[in-house]
Amino acid sequence: MRLARLLAFLLDVLLCAVAADLAGLVLTALIWRFFPAATAAIAWIWAALALGAMLAFLLRDSGGGRARRWLGFEVQRADGRAPGPWGSIRRNLPLFIPGWNLFDAWPLLSNGAGPRRCDTRSGTCMLRIT
Repeated sequence: MRLARLLAFLLDVLLCAVAADLAGLVLTALIWRFFPAATAAIAWIWAALALGAMLAFLLRDSGGGRARRWLGFEVQRADGRAPGPWGSIRRNLPLFIPGWNLFDAWPLLSNGAGPRRCDTRSGTCMLRIT
């Protein structure tokens, strides 16, 4: 279960990053080729896309998470519903803080079925769907 949960995490990161990178590459190529006077805007476009990718990652659990559904996982609150946008942000925000992300994920790394520390605080849990 540990490997599947880590793979779901990496797939979610990859999906968020690839979408932002592809959009950034296309916009950069269009600006570079057809609007060379606007090349100063490229840095702002990449900054906006990075923020969008971070927001997509923070909200990945609000609807269940695409990679999690592919691998048969689901994040639920104690009442059985999806965590929603704020629950997803509370659950995933610690992953952006260096050092705290390892502290938060340590129960997962030591026991594949163990909840992350932010799961217990936000009242969510990861379930295996069969």
